[in-house]
Amino acid sequence: MQEELRKIQRRREVLAGFTIILVAFSYVTSLLLDFNFVSPYATLQEDLSYLANHLRNQQISVWAWLITSMITFLAIPPYLLLFHKRVKVLHYVNAIWLLGASAGFLMMGIAGIELYRELAGSLVTGMEETDEQVWIKLLGLFQDEQFYRRIGSSFIGLFAFGLGLTRFKMKRFPFFAMVLLMICGPTMIFFNWYDPNHLIRTAAMAGILIGVSIFSVRVINKGL
Repeated sequence: MQEELRKIQRRREVLAGFTIILVAFSYVTSLLLDFNFVSPYATLQEDLSYLANHLRNQQISVWAWLITSMITFLAIPPYLLLFHKRVKVLHYVNAIWLLGASAGFLMMGIAGIELYRELAGSLVTGMEETDEQVWIKLLGLFQDEQFYRRIGSSFIGLFAFGLGLTRFKMKRFPFFAMVLLMICGPTMIFFNWYDPNHLIRTAAMAGILIGVSIFSVRVINKGL
């Protein structure tokens, strides 16, 4: 009986490890594919022309974030099962952070779809006839995209910090992963709103990815 329960637990650990690491890599992939068409050095017409010529890139970016939203949401049940009966409350809090990240990326994707539709409509009438009012609407949708990205990314930072706190409840949690997650999580949240393009934010994302990878590999190979 004990052996059977252990096998069930190991299957849960392997599933949770793979889904958590998949969330991290999906998030990084979406950031790499993220589309930015606004430049402080370009004119209105140059911005619109660039966006029109890279419409496919914008569409790929939208679907990447929608897929990340779905993967993040699907990772919640395996995560809860991983810590079932091991941690009393913290894993539920962290699951809420994952849910917030999923919702943020979903809203970002919806804003991106609306941006795509507006641009496609502008292409039908001709970019030369696109006036400043249309550009302002496109810019507003783009800003909505970036706002929801910051929201989703901040929830990822909260999850990373909360995951690091698990080390205080479970001593088999990798110590180095805990240090990375507890430092890089809050750091990324801060730079999400202070300066999203700062090098420190990129370093914090890398630290979270490394920390999550160490934790996930440990869970997959040896369990908790």
